[in-house]
Amino acid sequence: MIRNYLKIAFRNLKKDKQFTLLNVVGLSAGIACTLLIYLWVHDELSYDKFFANNDHIYQVMEHRKSGEINGLSDESSGLVSETLKLQDAEVEYAAPVAPADWFQKFTLSSGEKNIKAAGEYVGKDYFNIFSFKMLKGDRGKVLDAKNSIVISDELAKKLFGTTENIIGKDIRFQHDTDFFVSGVFEKLPSHSSQQFDFVLSFDYLASLPAQAWVKTWNNTGPHNFVLLKEGTDVNAFNKKIADVVTKGGGDTTRKLFAMNFSGLYLHDTFVHGSRVGGRDEYVNLFSLVAIFILVIACINFMNMSTAKASGRMKEVGIKKVVGAARSQLITQFLSESMLMAVFTTLFAIGVAWLLLPQFNYLTGKDIQLHFDTSLTLTLIGIALFTGLVSGSYPALYLSKFNPLSILKGKLKSSVSEIIARKGLVVFQFTISVMLIVAVLVVYKQIQFIQSTSPGYTKENIVRFDSEGKLQGNEETFDAELRTIPGVINASFTQHNIVGRNYSTSGFSWDGDPADKKVYFEGFFGGYNFIETMSMHMAAGRAFSKNFNGDANNIILNEAAVKVMHLKYPVGKFIKGGNNNIQIIGVVKDFHFESLHEAVKPAFIALNQGINPWNKVMVRIKGTNQKETIAQIQKLYESFNPGFPFTYSFLDEAYQKQYETETRVSTLSEYFSVLAILISCLGLFGLVAFTAQKRQKEIGIRKVVGASVNSITFMLTKDFLKLVFIAVLIAFPLSWYLLSQWLNSFAYRISIGPAVFLIAIVSVILITVFTVSFQAIKAALANPVKSLRSE
Repeated sequence: MIRNYLKIAFRNLKKDKQFTLLNVVGLSAGIACTLLIYLWVHDELSYDKFFANNDHIYQVMEHRKSGEINGLSDESSGLVSETLKLQDAEVEYAAPVAPADWFQKFTLSSGEKNIKAAGEYVGKDYFNIFSFKMLKGDRGKVLDAKNSIVISDELAKKLFGTTENIIGKDIRFQHDTDFFVSGVFEKLPSHSSQQFDFVLSFDYLASLPAQAWVKTWNNTGPHNFVLLKEGTDVNAFNKKIADVVTKGGGDTTRKLFAMNFSGLYLHDTFVHGSRVGGRDEYVNLFSLVAIFILVIACINFMNMSTAKASGRMKEVGIKKVVGAARSQLITQFLSESMLMAVFTTLFAIGVAWLLLPQFNYLTGKDIQLHFDTSLTLTLIGIALFTGLVSGSYPALYLSKFNPLSILKGKLKSSVSEIIARKGLVVFQFTISVMLIVAVLVVYKQIQFIQSTSPGYTKENIVRFDSEGKLQGNEETFDAELRTIPGVINASFTQHNIVGRNYSTSGFSWDGDPADKKVYFEGFFGGYNFIETMSMHMAAGRAFSKNFNGDANNIILNEAAVKVMHLKYPVGKFIKGGNNNIQIIGVVKDFHFESLHEAVKPAFIALNQGINPWNKVMVRIKGTNQKETIAQIQKLYESFNPGFPFTYSFLDEAYQKQYETETRVSTLSEYFSVLAILISCLGLFGLVAFTAQKRQKEIGIRKVVGASVNSITFMLTKDFLKLVFIAVLIAFPLSWYLLSQWLNSFAYRISIGPAVFLIAIVSVILITVFTVSFQAIKAALANPVKSLRSE
């Protein structure tokens, strides 16, 4: 029986080639799109889930009260880990981390080889918490000594050409300090949010005079991780640790709590302590988009099957007369849809495989199509979903007909059938219109981000490390740097400019709130820092060698002046620790975080010789940049033999802050076009069947003088009505959902009427073009052919 059903199904699909082709194209496109989105979502959900003790790894976070703002931070004191391990029985292991994104890449040397590599400083228990695969060395002891270094197998091969017999070998760090290899770990998986090539001891970092702050209560920056014992009540644990900072350093504005580490990648993204949003909203968004696109494709099948039903009514009637039960008819029609679903799923897998390289390029991932259990079950689920959803309504619809009414020719389309079919078309175009509006709004927001001035000129700024012999010879290097023809200006700094690097709450002033701490982002820059960055002064002056004592002065941004309630700030003094510091200027607000965040209080100060400069900012001309950079490299290498010269452009780092939004915008464009095309395929098929059903009516109208235009309008107007209804539903939904998304930006566009006008004009033109093709074809047909049988 099943074999017979499949044979009939195959014959029916082969019989009506246009119907089959439209469904194959529509369903395959929908399933391929769903498969690609599934692969992307699965990749995102797999981040940080591979650790052996995944459910028990927590990052210690802080609730902070800064002025009137309550916020979260992933940074805390470097003392937190050892304190928790000593006082809380629930903690099995604890480790502080100075993450790799604090630093630009370090230079590691072995013999004549000098390699730039990313490194972190971590506590002794780090590899007991995170079960990265250890190839050489005892994970519990590799960081016992301060002069130990643990490297990846990839780095080991670059430095030594092998991973064998390298334990105990020395590696020169920054051409300054020798460390000895105590362990080798396998290159970190791509699904790890932590990425580094080597680790050093956090205790070594804390032993450096310039870095002693990492083990003080009132300075924050390090990340702290704990492995909690099985059965620990996290809520009870969080109550116990809430006041650890208050007890240790007296700060009542910071409260500790623990969050499961593997959930942080998706749910909360932090950059240097600042919460900048999460990826979960985009995972949810594209999951919904995948479902909607698949449903739109299924709706096409349902609509065309029910529209085509008139051609199969006699078949149903005869089968019922000869004894076929309704369940048998349902099974037959479902077998057709399942056959179509299986075939289109197989076809879609091929399409997805062909599109995967381009999809990886768009998403910045390296997704592979591996048919593991999870993917296989997903594909089976998609095929079953597609077959059952797309075939259920036609099967139930066709099998319910009364055989006598069918054979007497008295069967007419019911009101419910017409409403259902039109309702499905409205649903399709509602989703399509919403996607069009979403693409326009996201595009406009991205354009707004790219065109909004950050408060400095980010173009043509080259950044590179200040290291080795360059430190201590800054003035000589600066003087020679300025002799290069393409160099406009330059300055040494300790801040990346993009993102947060250093914050402090150590300032006090007349009228400061005693019960609330205000955190200031700190920028330490040279005399030409403000000029090199092309920042603008709102009041006062920038630092200058023409004035004595600027090393003890400070420049605030407008946000700092506002939060400090200083009416005339220039010339006033504030306290930084035990020092009186004079405000000599106010710089106009500039964005050092993304536009998701409002500009926070910040200050600019000279370095005062406390710490060596670690970065150089050079503004160069827009022409002959390769030649200019080559000369900068030559000068750098003359000061720093053995240090590879690596550089980056500031505007690239600025744009990287919006990498997720830019990719979402691009993907949205592709998905919306696909949804519209699938909807149009369905519309194309429906118009074709409508024209076929009304061919005698069209023939009579032409005979009595109806024009091609009037017939085209007659066939088109009903579909345009459905599109208008879809527009009326889509616009308020789009406005609400996109307003919620825009609220995640502190600086954003407003959704004006132009967006909706463009959307409605676009969808009407698309509809008219799709419908008119078949309508005009029907209107131009020879009426003699359609009336010959009358």
